[in-house]
Amino acid sequence: MTIQWYPGHMAKTRRMLVQELKVVDAALELVDARVPFSGRNPDLAELV
Repeated sequence: MTIQWYPGHMAKTRRMLVQELKVVDAALELVDARVPFSGRNPDLAELV
């Protein structure tokens, strides 16, 4: 039995983000100051 780690709603949001980033001039990542490193999305860094 394979465990799917990446849920469907996360994959859908990633696809939407890729499309939206094509038409923007700047992107801002807002993180929680209490967990500034672990609260970041590692996928965002490679997309931008």
